[in-house]
Amino acid sequence: MNDYAQGSFERVQMLYHWDDIRFFLEAHRAGSLTGAARRLGVSHTTVARHIARLTDSLSVELFERGEGFRLTEAGVEILALAQRMEDAGTAIGDRLAGQGDVSGTVRIGAPDGFGNAFLSRVLPQLAVAQPSMAFELVPVPRAHKLWKRDVDIAISLERPETGRVVRRKLVDYDLRLYGAPKLLARLGPPGSPEDLRRFPFVGYIGDLLYTDELDFNRAIHPGLVETYRAATVQAQLDAVRGGAGLGVLPSYMARDRGVVPVLPERVAFQRAYWLLIPEDIRDQPRIRTAADFIVSAVRKESALFRFQPSTVE
Repeated sequence: MNDYAQGSFERVQMLYHWDDIRFFLEAHRAGSLTGAARRLGVSHTTVARHIARLTDSLSVELFERGEGFRLTEAGVEILALAQRMEDAGTAIGDRLAGQGDVSGTVRIGAPDGFGNAFLSRVLPQLAVAQPSMAFELVPVPRAHKLWKRDVDIAISLERPETGRVVRRKLVDYDLRLYGAPKLLARLGPPGSPEDLRRFPFVGYIGDLLYTDELDFNRAIHPGLVETYRAATVQAQLDAVRGGAGLGVLPSYMARDRGVVPVLPERVAFQRAYWLLIPEDIRDQPRIRTAADFIVSAVRKESALFRFQPSTVE
């Protein structure tokens, strides 16, 4: 940390209102005054007033003027220091609350498949067991911005190799190619992957595909024709059920949903879910409680995530 940043930290600690820092952090995380106002439950003019007071106190511009809401170079340095203040305040609150007291809100971001087909079913159990906690389950279709605290806990398809993130592997899950019985009856069952070229396919929207891990159709055969695309796996499941085409789906979502596996021994994929937590909040009681519950719930139902060929799908 340079002399300017260290000096700023000391001045921030000694001279400035925590409310100003809090509004600055929320404005950065939300990306706009109106977004920060919505998250804080105040007017956008209130947010602007706090940021202006902090800017005047520091005698530096924190956000670039013009399109967007991007931090200046000084704003980036102040951000790191402000986050240290926030972390220290949270740690003090946790210490005062006592190790046995678990309270507060936990926001969990998850892909729509895992979130809608699993977490939405099991997370209410934790809400009942921990009435002093509040939970927010949000879809995260793109990369999780843990560093901006969009979410406290993120479920990811990719293992991060960099960043101050604690990662725990949750489970490997199987995917297979599925189709509606009426579509297979009309076109006839395929005998090989090459036969799949005569079928319409369901898949992801290309420019909304947030990870190559989900580009299944290209992996099956480059000549497949996608006639129906959707941004979520739930929408793809509905399309496959409706006979719009064949599609690769998580087996735990497709089971007992009126679709059947197609060439399950020859067209097979496996992916993994990872649980990610920012390193600086990993030991907060509310975060630890929620994370441990998710890990335990997944492990308890680990068989759910495997393809079961003896089961009628």
